[in-house]
Amino acid sequence: MVNVKAVNINKKFGKLEALKNITFEIKDKEIFVIIGPSGSGKSTLLRIIAGLEFPDDGKVLFDDTDVTAIPANKRGIGMVFQDYAVWPHMSVEDNVKFVIKNKENADEIVKKSLDMVGLLNKRKNMPNQLSGGELQRVAIARALAVNPKILLLDEPLSNLDEKIRKELLIELIDIIKENKLTALFVTHSQEEAFEIGDRIAVLNKGQLEQIGTASELIESPKTPFVATFIGENLVFKAKLLKSINPSSFTLDIENIGEITVATKNTLESPSENLIYVYRINNLEVTKERTPDSFEANVISKKVIGNNVKYYLETPTGLRFSISIQGSNSNNFSDSSKVYVRFLPNKGYIFNS
Repeated sequence: MVNVKAVNINKKFGKLEALKNITFEIKDKEIFVIIGPSGSGKSTLLRIIAGLEFPDDGKVLFDDTDVTAIPANKRGIGMVFQDYAVWPHMSVEDNVKFVIKNKENADEIVKKSLDMVGLLNKRKNMPNQLSGGELQRVAIARALAVNPKILLLDEPLSNLDEKIRKELLIELIDIIKENKLTALFVTHSQEEAFEIGDRIAVLNKGQLEQIGTASELIESPKTPFVATFIGENLVFKAKLLKSINPSSFTLDIENIGEITVATKNTLESPSENLIYVYRINNLEVTKERTPDSFEANVISKKVIGNNVKYYLETPTGLRFSISIQGSNSNNFSDSSKVYVRFLPNKGYIFNS
C-alpha cells in the first residue's frame, strides 16, 4: 500500500484558519484516526489528503512522492462519506462497476468487492431496496473496487443506528486488515476511534494537539485539551497554594476549596493559576474525610443493573454524577453527606 505524510499543512477559508502547521505520518497498513470536536478541521484535513482541497502551504506525500497538486482522481484513493453517495438509478453492482476503469475485469472486481462487504446476494437490488447499513456497504465496496493506495473514510458510520454501526465497524476493521490497506478514518466518536485506530490524532481549532494510541491518549494526555476532551472528566480551575514536588500539590480548587492531590503527570514549573482534570470514573465515594477528598451530598441515586448512579452536589453548588459498581455500590442513601476522593496518581495538572 502506501506511506502518507502531511508536512506543515496550513489552510485558511477567508480569515478562518482551518488548519495550522499540521504535520503527521500514516504508516503503511496503519489505520490512522483523526478525532476532534465539530469545526476542528478534521474533514478539511482529510479532503487535503484526498486532493479534494489544496493547502495554502505545506505538502502531501505518498511514499515520499509529492502529490500536493495532483487532483483526487489521480491519487489512487478510495473514499467513503457519511451520506453514502450511492447513485439511486443504478443497481448495487452498477454502482460499484461505475468506478472501475478497466472494464475487462469489472465483473470479477465487482463480485470480489461485494463479497467482502456481504452484498453479493443483493448485487441486482436497487438502492431503494436497501437499508442504511447496506447502502454504506455499497459505498465501501465501491471504494475498494478501485484498488486504492489509501482508504479515506469521513464519518462513515455517523448516519447508522447503534447496532448497525457497531457491526459495520467490526467489519471495516476486518476488511482493512485482511486487504492490508492504509486507512485514514475521521470521526467525532471516541468509541469508534479507540476501537478502530492503530494511532489517533486529536485536532482542536485547526491545531494538532497529540498523536498516540488510545491508551496513550487516555493515560498520558499532553495538553489540557486532550485531558478534558478524552473521556468524561471534572475540570477545575485551581490556585497553587504549595508545590510539594512535581506531582504533588496543595490547591485551592474552584467550587471545592483547599485540597492536596497527587497527580499522574508532572509539572516542574507550576504557575499560580492551574487546571486540574480528573476522570469521573476514577473518583471514590466514602463516608470518611481524607486530605484528598471533598464534601458532597447525595441528591438522588438510580440502580442500573449492577451499577448505582449517584447524583451529587457540593456545598458550593457543583453538580455531577458517578457510577459505582460492586457490593459496596448501594451504601449511600439520598440526602446523605459523602466524601469524594481524588485517588492518588489519577488526576492531571496543567498551567492555565
